[in-house]
Amino acid sequence: MPDPVLPLSDEDLMRRVQAGDHAVFAELVRRYQPALTRVAASRLGRADRAEDAVQESLLAAFQGRHTYRPPHNFRTWLWTILLNQCRRAWKRRMRRPRVSLWGDQPAETIEPAVYQASLDRGGPTPLATMLVQERAGLVDELLKRLTSVQADALRLRFFGGLKFEEIAAAMGTSVSTAKSRVKWGLLRLAELVRHAESLQRDEL
Repeated sequence: MPDPVLPLSDEDLMRRVQAGDHAVFAELVRRYQPALTRVAASRLGRADRAEDAVQESLLAAFQGRHTYRPPHNFRTWLWTILLNQCRRAWKRRMRRPRVSLWGDQPAETIEPAVYQASLDRGGPTPLATMLVQERAGLVDELLKRLTSVQADALRLRFFGGLKFEEIAAAMGTSVSTAKSRVKWGLLRLAELVRHAESLQRDEL
């Protein structure tokens, strides 16, 4: 019985793209487009803006394929492109008159007991718990209350599935700083959730 054929790594696919086999770039798009779109939607606040940012990021990655240097981590390189594209899109948006609010759902609508265990005990984090409960819109509402670097670090960690080393590379910082941003971002989310729960109890 022949050995199963293992899928090519991201780096191997990019080598083929750089060698002229452009069609295989579609596999990289398939692998990363959903997570890229989730992060961009959280960052920019609207699905159409997120789709534009992701398309422009993927196009930039393809057009800049010869600037990628294997065996460096491909997804770190791609996430760096997306973050930069989101920053540019956000700056363009801020230069225009605002015609709508970001988010429809106030934080006060958080259901009780979302924060189920502390980070120190190794239990579910507030963000992870809300993701399991499919409260993506609420997560985005809370993330915008953090500093931009904390929010981006959490997006990369939970939406993108990046390791701390990859977050550090994508954000141009040290691993310890990446860990610190995730830690303090989670603690700040916990505060926001507890505050919202308190407000809800006061209304009962």
